[in-house]
Amino acid sequence: MLQMVITVLTFLGSIYGKYLFKKWINPLTIYCIIWGVLIFLYELKLISYPDIQPLTAFLIVSVFLSFLFGILTVTSARGIFLNQSHTSPENNLFLPIFADGGKTLKYSIIFFSLICLYAGIEIWLVLLKIFGSIPAIVLNATIVYKLNTSREIKGLTPLISIVGYVAVFFAGIYTAYNKKFTFVSIFPFIGIVIRELAVVGRAGMLLALMEFFFSFFLFRHLLTTKSPLKFRFSRTNALIVSTVVIVFFISIASLIRISRSTGENFTGASRELSQTKDDLIIAPSSYLYLSSHIGVLNQYLASEGEKTKFGQNTFLPVYQVLAKFQVWKRPPDYQKGYFIPSWTNTGTYIREFHADFGIIGTLIIPYLIGLFMTFFWFKFLENHNLYVFALLVYLFLIIGFSFLVMVTRINYWWISLTMIFISLPIIERIAVFVSNLKRE
Repeated sequence: MLQMVITVLTFLGSIYGKYLFKKWINPLTIYCIIWGVLIFLYELKLISYPDIQPLTAFLIVSVFLSFLFGILTVTSARGIFLNQSHTSPENNLFLPIFADGGKTLKYSIIFFSLICLYAGIEIWLVLLKIFGSIPAIVLNATIVYKLNTSREIKGLTPLISIVGYVAVFFAGIYTAYNKKFTFVSIFPFIGIVIRELAVVGRAGMLLALMEFFFSFFLFRHLLTTKSPLKFRFSRTNALIVSTVVIVFFISIASLIRISRSTGENFTGASRELSQTKDDLIIAPSSYLYLSSHIGVLNQYLASEGEKTKFGQNTFLPVYQVLAKFQVWKRPPDYQKGYFIPSWTNTGTYIREFHADFGIIGTLIIPYLIGLFMTFFWFKFLENHNLYVFALLVYLFLIIGFSFLVMVTRINYWWISLTMIFISLPIIERIAVFVSNLKRE
């Protein structure tokens, strides 16, 4: 019965999002789907999770309503103060980044992707020096994972590999403009996957996949709104390639899960779930990864709380930088784990808001996220500003990761966004310069 209620509410929320934003890929619909799926999977109880406590349920609902009110603040204000003719679609759409037909952008994507690929290969070379062979690295995946989490793998700074996420962002834009998927669309992922395989990680691949998804569909929305005939995208091409990419990433993530897992026999797993322990994609750990975070939030709220500095989780990279200058003691990179009945340490972004800012923070921050996402959504459609677009995409990443953690605790989020802001004007100026040369 509860699963049916969750399904209906998720459907109604998604429909309302479509009504407000006129497109299926919008802040409200994405939020409803992510949290609807999370709660639905948790309530399946394929692992004997504890029941959702009243305080946990109150916070989940309150955070959603705060996010929704943030959206409605902007949409209501627009309905009252803005002249509808001001937002009417334009037939002509000019973006400096495409002044030369997208060639500069294409080669920029290749350039950033090659740097990321080099960083990924370099990590493997470091591991080969430690373990001697690729089979030895694979067999010792658990040790590699621990070495990485304790920052004991010495090699190229991870900052170099972050340019891969810059390439992914631009690849989404280029693919929407190019009207089809090409090798350039996929190339940025290769270096990211190679690096994540080396360090036995999954979050980096999920971040890249979400970033491409949002940047592609949101930019495609602009193009089809402003110039629907010129930028008509092949849905068949999009469906086929998207399916291939998603299956590829799921397979890679499953291989990483198998290599670093000590077993699939989870305490409290149902008989139905235990029967999938030998499957490549569907397995108890996969279900745990997708569903357990509400249980951690539950246990966190039931505990005596955690001592954290103001904004320590939300702005973790800032505290890490301050720690290098010995201003603060370096905070732990990973959150405290809870037994639910398996050990898990990620408790949705609500846990981090609560730990960092208290109850007030769990209400104010989601409101601001909803408000700014909606503001940037309409601002981009009206002004076509790619800086605004980058902020919009990265706010979408916060919602995309909200079932897991507050993604801003990952330095990749901050640094790649900064790199995008730095590289955008350079790419635009080169594209305009090349275009002017051709005219002369």
